Amino acid sequence: MNNASILIVDDNPKNLQVLGSLLQREGLDVEFALDGKAAVDWVRKKSFNLVLLDIMMPEMDGYEVCRIIKNDKELKDLPVIFITAKTDTESIIKSFETGGVDYITKPFVPEELMVRVKSQIHIQKSKEKILLYMKEIEIRNRNIRDSIEYARNIQKAVMNNVVKQMDIVPENFVLYLPKDIVSGDFYRYYIVGDICILAVMDCTGHGVPGAFMSILGITLLNEIILYDRILSPEKILESLRDKIMNSLAQNENKTIVKDGIEGSVVSYDTKRRILSYAGSFNPMLYIHENNMEVIKADRIPIGYFEKKGNFSLKSTKIKKGDIIYLFTDGYIDQFGGPEIRKIMTKGFMVLLQKNHSLPMVSQKYVLLDFLNKWKSDLDQIDDILVVGIRF
Repeated sequence: MNNASILIVDDNPKNLQVLGSLLQREGLDVEFALDGKAAVDWVRKKSFNLVLLDIMMPEMDGYEVCRIIKNDKELKDLPVIFITAKTDTESIIKSFETGGVDYITKPFVPEELMVRVKSQIHIQKSKEKILLYMKEIEIRNRNIRDSIEYARNIQKAVMNNVVKQMDIVPENFVLYLPKDIVSGDFYRYYIVGDICILAVMDCTGHGVPGAFMSILGITLLNEIILYDRILSPEKILESLRDKIMNSLAQNENKTIVKDGIEGSVVSYDTKRRILSYAGSFNPMLYIHENNMEVIKADRIPIGYFEKKGNFSLKSTKIKKGDIIYLFTDGYIDQFGGPEIRKIMTKGFMVLLQKNHSLPMVSQKYVLLDFLNKWKSDLDQIDDILVVGIRF
C-alpha cells in the first residue's frame, strides 16, 4: 500500500470527505474530483493506482468516465471501482461492461471497502511489476538475439568461403538449413596438393551450443589438415577426437562435458582417382552405375566415449559419373507425412536413388521441396545438412 495513489470521483463533497479520510488514515495518497471532466483531467496528468468512481454525476456520468479511461491506451490498465447508491442489476452489469473491476454500494461497510481497495491496488501493482519484468526480458532477449544474429553473419561468412572453394568441384550441391539462427552442422572443404578433403559434421545440439561446438570443430579441422598435414580420413577423425577431448578436458575427471561431434570425412586423390571415407555414425551413400551402396560409419563419437576405438578407412576407385552423398541426421529424422513419422534413411535413399540422374542443383531443390511438403506445418526438429558431389 506504500506510495499507492487513489482518485475519488463524486459530485457530493461530503462523500469525498468521508471516503477520503478513511483512505488517508490507511496511508494512501488521495486526490478528489467533483465531476467527470475533472476526473478525466486528473488521470491524464497524474499516475494513479485506482479510481473510486460514482455513477450519478451531472454532464458526464461514471460510465462515460470509465469508457474514456478504458479507450485510452495509456490508461486502459488503470482499475476502476464503481461506488454508488444504485443497486439494480442493470446498473451493476453496465458497470462491468464499461470496464469496472468491482462494484460497491452505498452506504458501504468501511472494513469491506478497504479489503476491496487493497486487493485491487495489490493486483495493479503486481501487473506493473510483471510489465516491468517483461520489458526487461524483452530488452535482454533483443540484446541476445542481436548477438546471435551477428554470430550468424560470422558463421555465414565462413560457410560462404567454403562454397567458393567448392566451385572447382565439377558438380555439387549443398543443402544447409539451420534449425535456429545459428547451426551446429558445418562442412569444410580443403585442397592439399592432389588431395581434396570434404568434412560434413554434426555437433552436439543445435542453436548457440551447437554453434560454439562448430567453431571449435572448424578451428581444430583447420589445424589438423592445414598445419598438421593429416590427410587420411580415419586419422583426421582420430586427431579431431583427441583434440576435442583435450579442449573440453574430457580426460581429466569424471564430471566431464560429454559434448562431441558426429560426421563424415572423405578424401579424393585427383591423380589416382581414389576416394577414401571414414565416418562417425553418419554413413556415406555411393552411387556407381545407377546402383546405390551404403558405406557404413563406425559407431564411435568424435569426443568422449567409454571405449576408445580406431576409425576404419574404406576406399574405392572413382569413375566418371559416380556420386557420393554426405549428410547429418537432421533430414532423415524430420517428422512429417500423413502418419507424423520420420523420413528415415531408407526413405532418404529412395528419394536420392529416384532423382540421382538429375543435375546436382536440381537434386537439391527436389530434396528441399520434399522436405517442405513432408513436414508441412510441423517445426524443423534439427539442423539439416546434405552435400552431394558427382565426379
